[in-house]
Amino acid sequence: MSVKYNFFEFILEETTKGPLNIDKDRCIELINAIAINFVEFPKELEPPSSAVIALSANAGASLPNSLACGLNCISDRHLLLETICDFIEENYQKDLTFEYLNNRIIPGIGHPSIKGIDPRVERLFSEFKDVQGERVGFYLKAESKLNPLRINIGGAMCSLMLDAGLNKDYIQFFPLMGRIFGWCKTYKKIQDNFPKVTPSNLIINESN
Repeated sequence: MSVKYNFFEFILEETTKGPLNIDKDRCIELINAIAINFVEFPKELEPPSSAVIALSANAGASLPNSLACGLNCISDRHLLLETICDFIEENYQKDLTFEYLNNRIIPGIGHPSIKGIDPRVERLFSEFKDVQGERVGFYLKAESKLNPLRINIGGAMCSLMLDAGLNKDYIQFFPLMGRIFGWCKTYKKIQDNFPKVTPSNLIINESN
């Protein structure tokens, strides 16, 4: 195996089965931006996985054990990227009616804590207009029918990566790479600032 000087280039080659829909270098820029988006969050939007990392770190868990606690938070209710990808691939060529959309929870649209436009979504769609294809178009059309609900970061990431031609089975890898580094930062911060076991509410407030 030849040495790769770009980590994402290596991962892309390992996970791509067929030709991409966009230039490889542009695809690397996309997955790099997605990973960076998931390193840190504003304190008021910090996800449950970060709180779990902080609490386990303060309780004396090792870094690997704390990271395992964070990974256990990834489910069909939190960072449900596999569900979003399946929904897109099953429906993006259909013209879904408002009645159909309005009577279901649509994966990738709406967010429990972010109301209105998510700046991360706005930034990705603005920076990668050239990548947008049928799947992003499908979500934009669904969003217009479900106003005021907005495309969430999962919907934006999945639709862009699928339009780029990335393998659906590996799409969750790229945001998780960024999230794991963010968890490492949280772990180090708690270790540095809270050498003794501290009440949970104080730890959670400082997890970001």
